[in-house]
Amino acid sequence: MRQWIVTALLLATSTICVVVASDQPKLNTSGSTGRTPLKSASNPSKGEGGAQTSQAIASKPTPHEHAAKQLSEALRVAYQRGDAKAFANTFTTDGEYLDAHGEVFHGRKRIAEDLAILFRASPESTIEIELTSTRSIGRNLIAADAVTHFKKSPESVAVPGKCHLICVREADSWLIASLHESLMEDEAWSHHGRVSQLEWLVGDWISEGQAAHVHFSCRWDESEHFLLRDFTIEVAGARPLSGTQRIGYDPITQQLKFWTFDSAGGFSDGFVHGTGETWTLKSSGVTPDGQLARATNIWTRIDNNRMTSETTDHIVRGEQIHDDEKLTIVRKPHRTAEGAAAGDRRKN
Repeated sequence: MRQWIVTALLLATSTICVVVASDQPKLNTSGSTGRTPLKSASNPSKGEGGAQTSQAIASKPTPHEHAAKQLSEALRVAYQRGDAKAFANTFTTDGEYLDAHGEVFHGRKRIAEDLAILFRASPESTIEIELTSTRSIGRNLIAADAVTHFKKSPESVAVPGKCHLICVREADSWLIASLHESLMEDEAWSHHGRVSQLEWLVGDWISEGQAAHVHFSCRWDESEHFLLRDFTIEVAGARPLSGTQRIGYDPITQQLKFWTFDSAGGFSDGFVHGTGETWTLKSSGVTPDGQLARATNIWTRIDNNRMTSETTDHIVRGEQIHDDEKLTIVRKPHRTAEGAAAGDRRKN
């Protein structure tokens, strides 16, 4: 029975895949219309005798390039501020936003709602937008292409992407009628971008329940394509169990997947499914003595530093095992060098 408990905890702790959404206060958006004034081009620089210099000719943007640049800058600033309303107001009233996964959001209200969810989930995320081409496709229409660089947090690696914009002039302003995001063709970046939604796991975590103590630490591998976790499980009356886990993106199934190996010789793998604050993982594996085991784990985010884990549908050797104790897993406070030294002095 103790081995079954350890197996359940192993399957449970190997599936910690939750997207954290910490609330972030929104900036005051009163008075923000998001409309970019259409300004007339200023007079070109003149050389001696009124001749236009070659440097001014080379550097001066066209009115269409200037309008597209203003819109892309308005998008960037609104995103950096976490201002969903200002971001949406750069679009026409019935404009559309297509994200990199093919989901379409119609109208300013829907776009603002989607961005607000994103900003709550990733309050430290930033984006840079670099225009690569701008062209007129009609009297009041502009098409523009850009390269984007998204960062989940200031410390994370920037993930590149692409976007295509259709801009329309309404009265004296340019607005976005359509914005379509897409991933870079470089699959290596795509892997990091997908796994980076879990990088909040980086650090040390602990759970002390009545039945067991669980500890794990998480870090990126050198390539930053996989998250690596080291874990230790202690159950009363049983030998402590340790192990390692690798979390990555499976391009065949296009899902996040994990592979786990424990110190006793058991192993398991599985996929993550979920949205928002609740994620479900169905895992299967083999115990050290060669018995098949499977379990369904439900993870619920409490806040940035706490989550709960429940295990259901737990079967070992064809027999149903009772549901395990719900675990509350908390992030361990960061220990500075000064704090470590003080702790060592107290011990001595």
